[in-house]
Amino acid sequence: MPDLTILSTLHDTGRVLALNGEIDMATEHRFQDAVTEALTTQPHGRVVLDCSDLRFIDSSGLRVLIRAHKTAREQQAVLAIAAPVHRVLQTLRVTSLDTRIPVFTTVTEALSAPQMR
Repeated sequence: MPDLTILSTLHDTGRVLALNGEIDMATEHRFQDAVTEALTTQPHGRVVLDCSDLRFIDSSGLRVLIRAHKTAREQQAVLAIAAPVHRVLQTLRVTSLDTRIPVFTTVTEALSAPQMR
């Protein structure tokens, strides 16, 4: 059964959620809870999803990203995706989520990018 681990780290310029594993129906609630908590505790801040170790995301995970994007806007926070592996990046591009949520090559880039809302 696929699993997902999420490590949350606070940095000077935002919070990073390092995602390791797969986001699907079995793990979407854990992902939703982590992203919602990060966004609501970082109002006017930045939350970066480190996807360097995320191997897969399905439609349930994409729904969470859409909700997270909406929550970020409501909280006046910035949500960004960093270092997605090729398979995940393709999914973001096919669904055009990369046009709504900024995607960066590295976590460092995502944390140092100008705040865009």
